[in-house]
Amino acid sequence: MAAKISEPGASADVGEAQQYAVHFWAKDTRNHRYLRAQLQDPDRDVLVPECAASGPVIPTRWAFRSELSQELGENRDRGRDCRPCFRGSRSSQAAR
Repeated sequence: MAAKISEPGASADVGEAQQYAVHFWAKDTRNHRYLRAQLQDPDRDVLVPECAASGPVIPTRWAFRSELSQELGENRDRGRDCRPCFRGSRSSQAAR
C-alpha cells in the first residue's frame, strides 16, 4: 500500500483557511482573522479577532458583526493585514 505524500505546508494552508476567515474592519482599516466558529454562531454579535484572542485582551479590537466586510479571499490587499493577526500565518509568509 503506497502512502500519499502531500506538499509541505499544503495541509496547514487548508487547515488555516478552514479555521479562520479574513474580514476587513473599517473602524481600524485593517484585515483581521476571525475564527469561523465565532462567525457561524448566530447568537454572537461581538467578534474577537485573532490579535485580541491570542494575547492580552484588547477590547478596542472587538468588532460588531455589522462592522465587518464580506469574507476576503487570497487576492485581498495584504498591506492592510493586521500584523499580530497574521504573525506566523502560512498565508502571510507565502505572500512575502
